[in-house]
Amino acid sequence: MAKATWEGKECNVRVDSDLESNWSVSILSGEFDPVSLIKRPAAPIVMKVRAKSRWLALDTGLRALKAQGKITDYTIEPRPAEEIAAEEAEKAKKKAARAAPTEEEESDA
Repeated sequence: MAKATWEGKECNVRVDSDLESNWSVSILSGEFDPVSLIKRPAAPIVMKVRAKSRWLALDTGLRALKAQGKITDYTIEPRPAEEIAAEEAEKAKKKAARAAPTEEEESDA
C-alpha cells in the first residue's frame, strides 16, 4: 500500500477510478470526515489524474503532489511485472503495425 507524508504524519493513499481512464488520488489523514453522517475517512488532499493504469495514476498523482509541496514524501510499491509486460507487448504491436504499411508500399512501387 502506498503511503504519503502530509503535515508530518504518515497517511494512507487511495486510488479510485472515476471513469475509463480518469483516476482520483486521495491522501487519507486517518481522521474521520466531520460533516459526513457515516464514519468515512477524511481526504484533505484529492487530485484527479488521467492515466492508463492504477499504478501509473498513483505514481503521477504522488509526484505532482510532492512537486506542488502538498506532501513532503511518499512510498510506493514497484510497478507490477505483468503491467510492464503488457506495456512492452503493446509497444511491440504498435511498432509492427507501423512497419507493415511501409513494406506494402515498397512492393507496390
